[in-house]
Amino acid sequence: MSRISKLPTAKLRFTATALTLLTCWAGASYAADHDGATAIASADDAVPHDRAAIGFASADLAGDASVKAVPPFKHPGLLVTQARLNTIRAAVQSSANSAIKTGYNRLLQDNRGSHTYAHSALATVEVVRAAGGPQESRWKNDSMAAYLNALRWTVSGDTRNRDKAIQILDAWSSKFTGFTLAPGTDAPQAWLEAAWGLPVWASAAEIIRHHNGGEAGWTPAQQDRFNGYLNKLYAQANQASSRTNNWGVSGALAMMAAGVYQDDANRYNAGFNRMKQMIPLIVYSSGEVQELQARDCHHPQYSLAGIAQAAEIATIQGDTGLWTLTIGSESQPRFARGLEYMAKSILYGEGVRDCRSNGLYSGYSDIAVNGYRNRGVAIPNFQNATKRGRPDASAAEFLGYSTATHGRDDY
Repeated sequence: MSRISKLPTAKLRFTATALTLLTCWAGASYAADHDGATAIASADDAVPHDRAAIGFASADLAGDASVKAVPPFKHPGLLVTQARLNTIRAAVQSSANSAIKTGYNRLLQDNRGSHTYAHSALATVEVVRAAGGPQESRWKNDSMAAYLNALRWTVSGDTRNRDKAIQILDAWSSKFTGFTLAPGTDAPQAWLEAAWGLPVWASAAEIIRHHNGGEAGWTPAQQDRFNGYLNKLYAQANQASSRTNNWGVSGALAMMAAGVYQDDANRYNAGFNRMKQMIPLIVYSSGEVQELQARDCHHPQYSLAGIAQAAEIATIQGDTGLWTLTIGSESQPRFARGLEYMAKSILYGEGVRDCRSNGLYSGYSDIAVNGYRNRGVAIPNFQNATKRGRPDASAAEFLGYSTATHGRDDY
C-alpha cells in the first residue's frame, strides 16, 4: 500500500471578516475568460434578482467556520469511490446494456485514453487570454489522458493503461515549473487555468494512488513529486475563488480536490465553505443561473458543472450540504432550482435566454441526476435533458464522461 505523503503547504485561511469583504468585492478588474467577454464587475451586479443571497453568503460564513471535515478522508474520494469503480467495471463487463456501459463505450473512443497516447511534459505552460494556446492544450490533454488511462486500468485491468497514467503524472510533476503569460494576457488568467486543471490531475492521481489500496505501486518518491506539482497549481487555483462568477466556483472546486488528495482539511474546508457561499450567488431565487442572461448558454454551465462535482466530492467525504442547501424558507434546494431553470432553457427556450440550439455541457449532468435522485429531490426537466443528451463526452474545462461514471437506468 502506498503511503500518504504530505509536504508542508501554505494554508489558505478564510476568516468570516475577510470573506464578508470578499463578497462585497468581486474584483473590479476581472480578466476575461476564454470567450474574452467582460466578467461581472461586482457582487451587487452579480445578483440583481437576489440581493438577499449576498447577506446570506456573508452571514453564513461565521457558521461555516465550525464546519470541518474530519480526517481521515475517504480514498479514492474525488468523483469516484472504490465502490463506484467496482460498479463501473461490473457494468462494462456485463452482457446487459446500461447507461454506464453506453457512456464508457463513448469514453473508449477518446484516443487520449489509449496506452499509446503520446504525452509531452513542458517546463512552463503559456496561458493565452480568451483562447486556448498550444501549450495549454497539451497540458489539458495530458491531464485527461492520465485520468482516462487510470480509469480504463481499473475497468480492464490492462497494466499498460496504468503505466501510461503513471508516466504522465511523473513527467509533469518532474518537469513543470509554472505558467507564463502570452502578450496581452493578464496574470489572473493563470488562476482560472489552474483551477480547471487541478481537479483533473488530482482525480487521475487519486485513482493511481488509492485504487485497491495502492495496487498500482506508485512509489512514495513519485507521490512526493506529484504533491509538489499540485502545490504549484494550488497556488494559482485558490486565487480564482475570489471571483463571484464561474471562476469562483472553479477555484473552490480545485481547493476541495487538493484538500482531499493531500489529506489537507484546511484546504478542503476553505474550498467547501467558499462553494457553499457561491451557490446562492450563482443561482438566484428565481432559479436563473448567473451569466445566462449577460453572456451565453455555455458559461453558466461551467458554474453548474463545478457545483455538481464539488457536491459529489463532499458527499463522498460525508457531507451532502451542497446538494441540499436551501435559502430562507425555500423548500427546493437552490442548486436543484438552477438545474431546472437551465434545463427549461435548453428544452423549451424558456427564461432569460433560449438555449434550444445548445445542449448540456459535458461532465456534470449524470452526476447531478444521481445526486438528487439519491436525495429524493425531483428535477424532472433536468433529468429529461440529461437523458436526451446521453452519453455525454469530454469537457474542455472539467472532467467529462459523467454518464460513464454516474449513469443510472431508473428514470
